[in-house]
Amino acid sequence: MNINLKKLLKIEIINELLSIKDMIRWSASCFSISNIWYGHGPNNPLDESIQLILPILGLPPYTLNNIWDAKLTLQERKLIFRLVFKRIKNRIPIVYLTNKTWFCGHELYIDRRVLIPRSPISELINNKFKFNGLKLKFTPKNILDLCTGSGCIAIACAYLFPNSYIDAIDISLDAINVTESNIELHGLEKRITPIHSNLFEKLHTSHSYDLIISNPPYVDKNELNYLPKEYSYEPQIGLIAEDNGLDIINKIIINSFFYLKKNGFLICEVGDKMKYIIKKYSFINFQWLKIKNGGIGIFKIDRNIIEKIRIMQKR
Repeated sequence: MNINLKKLLKIEIINELLSIKDMIRWSASCFSISNIWYGHGPNNPLDESIQLILPILGLPPYTLNNIWDAKLTLQERKLIFRLVFKRIKNRIPIVYLTNKTWFCGHELYIDRRVLIPRSPISELINNKFKFNGLKLKFTPKNILDLCTGSGCIAIACAYLFPNSYIDAIDISLDAINVTESNIELHGLEKRITPIHSNLFEKLHTSHSYDLIISNPPYVDKNELNYLPKEYSYEPQIGLIAEDNGLDIINKIIINSFFYLKKNGFLICEVGDKMKYIIKKYSFINFQWLKIKNGGIGIFKIDRNIIEKIRIMQKR
């Protein structure tokens, strides 16, 4: 920790930081000269400060302009100081400090039992699934969110398609418990069903979906050693996959055939494994969806293409 940062992190400084504006400016200064990693939402010190401070005050980030000059109590300033200190010293992602984030504009409870929502699939949802200039040919009524984690994608889809019914599957019982909390938070118990299952294991083939959407684990276990410390706080079960990160992706592609309706399709995020998918399935022309706000490796394939993959693999 450098000398300037040590000076900024002396507890006495809270006597000079009276407003929300003061605390945001101060914490942004601390973050900018520290070695923290931005990879779980904000990508700069100022937004990191806003995302930390407002939620612990019980305020959503979009209220900032209205409360910028509001004075803070001494207890609030002490709490902010402690969390800024922990963020810098222990490199804990801010969402695990606040237990709160927003995905597609919807508030979620998050703790270390689940990954921090950050999938670029959010852009597809915000754009009402208009990908590469194309619109959905139909409105999906039955949706499967595979590897749901916190339930963020399932909840966002429930708001986008108000007449839909969604199954949210995860192999982690801890993750399912968090999903249930978020479903209750949004009053969606009648429309989203959390299912504890290893991919499709607990599903009967009578289950059929217009849309299967998935952000599965795809990090190779050796890659985890090279990731910033912030990623070590996330559950490895939500990150790591065997076979150089391709194991779960391959299972989803092959087995989704049995659970898609005739005109149904699969949307799956594979990140930097995109190049390996293209190589492995070189005989298939995947539709790779363009993301404007960062993020790569989201493909769309329909049931007919998945059937072709299954036939080719049997030869």
